[in-house]
Amino acid sequence: MVEKVVTIEPSAAVKKAAELMNLHEIGCLIVVDCEKPVGILTERDMLKRMICEARESETTRVVDVMSKPPISASPDMRAGDAAKLMFERNIKKLPVVENGRLVGLVTLTDLLRTEGVTAFLNRLSLDNASKRMKNAADIYCYDPDHVVMQRKRKCPLMMKDGFSIGCLLGDCMWWAEDECALVKISRRSSFEELPEASIP
Repeated sequence: MVEKVVTIEPSAAVKKAAELMNLHEIGCLIVVDCEKPVGILTERDMLKRMICEARESETTRVVDVMSKPPISASPDMRAGDAAKLMFERNIKKLPVVENGRLVGLVTLTDLLRTEGVTAFLNRLSLDNASKRMKNAADIYCYDPDHVVMQRKRKCPLMMKDGFSIGCLLGDCMWWAEDECALVKISRRSSFEELPEASIP
């Protein structure tokens, strides 16, 4: 999880929230009241409840457009269980709360890049997940029933022993002859950076 979380108070104007997101280049803010998380404001909330409803950002308060109550995780929750919770609740960001206080934030992308989580999710049925959640999972999770679709995607390069977790090997668009082209390019680039005498 990320421990330094950007927060905002419920009474703040949405314009201030947008400025904070832009300043920190982030996609969400945790809404806190007296250090207690009471909601979450995401880019999706801004799109659905501000732009689509043509509200004024200077007069609309964060409390009026945030998602509440926030669905949260505890610091000792297993990464796979946190990812499963996200798919069940159709969310991509999960505040981490301990004793009622915000202590961090974890995103679906963070979890899917964690070794073991993709394998755990591959054993679950994601049939009831939304399209946007399935799209996120498809980038990282290998599904043998969708090999043709997977070939069109770039490898996320979650490296383990030289290969991506869930690597498609010969079925991948980056597979050249008998090895991954990206691994080959990476190896060649490493050699080129070395002094000439040190190249075997």
